[in-house]
Amino acid sequence: MKSGSARIAVEWGYDVHEVTLTPRNWSRVKRGGSLRIRSAGFSEDGFQWEYWNFSGGMDGDLVVAYGDDGGTGFIDKLRDAIIEEVD
Repeated sequence: MKSGSARIAVEWGYDVHEVTLTPRNWSRVKRGGSLRIRSAGFSEDGFQWEYWNFSGGMDGDLVVAYGDDGGTGFIDKLRDAIIEEVD
C-alpha cells in the first residue's frame, strides 16, 4: 500500500471484508467528505461486488452493501471499523 493510504476492514457473519483507499480518497473521507467505492468481494457463492459508502468522517457513517440485490453487511460508524493507515 502507498504512503497515506488506508485499509478499512469490517466483519459480518464469520468473514472479514476490506477495501483499500488511495491517499486521496482516504484524505477525503477523513475530512468528512462522502465517498462511494465499489470493490471485489466474496460470499458463500463466490464473487460479488461490495459497495462501501463513507460519509461524515471518522465519526460519520460507514455502510457496506453487497451483491445485486442490495443486501447490507455493515452499518455503523467508520471509527468502529478496523483501520490500518500507512505512514
